[in-house]
Amino acid sequence: MSYDFALLKACEHKVFFETAELDPSRNLVKFLRPPSNARTIQLFIDDLEIPRSGAFSTARLPFSKPEPYLIKSNVNDLLYLKIGSDIPRIIQLITGQNFKAKDLVIDLQKKIPELNIYVTNGHVVFETKQAGVLENFSFPDPRWTDPTSSLPSTTKILAAFDELGILPGRIARGAKLFPGWSIIQNPDSEDQSDKAILFESPILNSEPLIYLNYITVAANCRRCHGTRIEFDYNIIGGTYEIVVNTDLLAQELDKFVFTRLGSHWRWPWIGSKIIDRVGSKGSTVRGSVNAIINIDITQAFQVYQNIKMQQDRDFPTQLVTDAEYPYALDNVNIQSPPNDPTVAIVNAVVISRSRKPIELTRVVNIPGPANLLYGDPFSQIVSEQQRRFLLRG
Repeated sequence: MSYDFALLKACEHKVFFETAELDPSRNLVKFLRPPSNARTIQLFIDDLEIPRSGAFSTARLPFSKPEPYLIKSNVNDLLYLKIGSDIPRIIQLITGQNFKAKDLVIDLQKKIPELNIYVTNGHVVFETKQAGVLENFSFPDPRWTDPTSSLPSTTKILAAFDELGILPGRIARGAKLFPGWSIIQNPDSEDQSDKAILFESPILNSEPLIYLNYITVAANCRRCHGTRIEFDYNIIGGTYEIVVNTDLLAQELDKFVFTRLGSHWRWPWIGSKIIDRVGSKGSTVRGSVNAIINIDITQAFQVYQNIKMQQDRDFPTQLVTDAEYPYALDNVNIQSPPNDPTVAIVNAVVISRSRKPIELTRVVNIPGPANLLYGDPFSQIVSEQQRRFLLRG
């Protein structure tokens, strides 16, 4: 059974990583195309996704002294730590000579599960699990509550701070990296569909790289150009989706009928002249042009049928199933809007060798999708045909 990669699918009108620029106020970013759904908007600045509430860092503090460590019992084996608004606590350190940072981290992570503790370049690093300005931890100076250092624990804590490279009283807290944002009407446009992103405060980066992901409206989609249908590969389960049988027949016939004749770099005989016919000067005589389009489609079908016949006859390893073999073309019909000869809807019925009829409907050469989709009586015909465009699923 032969197959091809599936190309035909309903367009989702997604815009991926569209470059945007800050306006001179440094707190406004305008969309190049109107977004259709505010919930789908993603904002990236310098490769960091910025939530609507803003982007924040975690609280992070690496110890200044690298491994190895010498931890002696009753000498420098106590660590004094405060996390957030909790009461400060004393952590007992494991003792030994020439301690590797990773060994110390394994023990500390068990005793302090609220933080992420790891090693970077031989240094122990403490970091909060959450990001935000309220996230913090500190290493209080025990002399704040024991000014005379009369308690044995005070001496041990200060000695441990010195061995690990912790400044007594050091605080680590999260910071705001980028301000929050909201969607507003573009202040420079009277079109209600034009939107912009307004930041709560100016972006301080001198030359930020700003990218946007969102879903736009069909009329402004650069993938389908308003047809609501796109041709692109589709990944399912980690591999390319394929088409077989009647779906393969429909996709291959599209290539022969709607490719401009002579445009293929290797096989110039693939295609038809239907794209050039629609909207030509002869379209004023609607009946004659539709008859010519009918002939173009029939000729393209005959070329395609001949190719499948050769494949079926000369390449037995490429099994041509009855469902994918184009047996006959029947009932070709072309419609155009009463006031727009530059658009044509082609309806045709293809009969496979399994005698199963396949109805194909294609909208050809839509110059102004918005005009056809809104306010034009003929748009109901276009919309109905587009719903019948896909065969798979």
